[in-house]
Amino acid sequence: MLPIQHTCQPRQDILQGSFNPEIFTASLSQVVDHYRGKPAVTHALYTDAEQFFRDATYATEGLRMVLTDVFSRLAGEHSAPVLHRLETAFGGGKTHTLIALTHLGFRGRELAAVTQGIIDPHLLHAPGEVTVVGIAGDEIPVHKPQGSDLAPYTIWGELAYQIGGESLYRQVETAATSPAAPDRRFFEHILEGRKVVIMLDELAQYAARLEAARPHGSEQLAAFLLALHGYARTHAGIAVVLTLASQTDAFARQTGRLVELISTVRGEDVAEDTALGMAEQAERGIRSVVARDAVTVVPVQAAEISRVLARRLFDRIDQQAARETVNAYMDMYS
Repeated sequence: MLPIQHTCQPRQDILQGSFNPEIFTASLSQVVDHYRGKPAVTHALYTDAEQFFRDATYATEGLRMVLTDVFSRLAGEHSAPVLHRLETAFGGGKTHTLIALTHLGFRGRELAAVTQGIIDPHLLHAPGEVTVVGIAGDEIPVHKPQGSDLAPYTIWGELAYQIGGESLYRQVETAATSPAAPDRRFFEHILEGRKVVIMLDELAQYAARLEAARPHGSEQLAAFLLALHGYARTHAGIAVVLTLASQTDAFARQTGRLVELISTVRGEDVAEDTALGMAEQAERGIRSVVARDAVTVVPVQAAEISRVLARRLFDRIDQQAARETVNAYMDMYS
């Protein structure tokens, strides 16, 4: 007989049968919108920073590395990497990492107590000292939207808008609305003298839609990334984090969504093979730009998945009792 151990305390909603796994589905834009005063459309597990770090975050090696590098860069450390690429694999973790950056970017030292063991508190800044930009590439339009409301429809226009609102956007509107990538003067205007963390999520999807919208659109995106990195490399207060799927399955899990997005942009049904070919060509352009200079990080390694799941599914785990139970099972198998 194996010993019965009270090794853990599952979350109450699991015990009650009311657990909804959708609470673990969030997007970068939802959390950024929360900080900008828009109504929350996601679970408080993500919008409440203290709850996010206390109840939902396991400090993986990748997470600690990205947070340390980014906030070292923002603190003025020139030797810290300027560009990080989050590559999804195993248990994902890219969105979780971006949300962690968002909370720390907006609140800084206010979160020192709940981020012990994740980031050195000396790297955290005063609240409001850092500008946070979070751009979701699967959401930003690639055509000028209808209506009179200001809605950026280039990724560089969205960058300017998130940094300085409508006032800054109007100052650079000619470049912000141009289909051609901006030059260095644009970045000097919108970034100079600021500390900014720039997060570019789902770039492959954006590149594919941009290529569908106009010829050579993805080439202009690649030119934008190259110019952004060139500027940020010489300014320690700027850090850039972007996400790409691993090269082997960049679009394998989202083919249907990709076809839908490209068909919408084209205004006609697009065959799956056509959509995939277009997307892969556009994605190669981005990858060629970031491959030389980006530090590639897998946010969750295979050996860390069980720890991540344990943090999300259990309120308490008795580690000693867990080890004894595991040893008992190993003895039985032996």
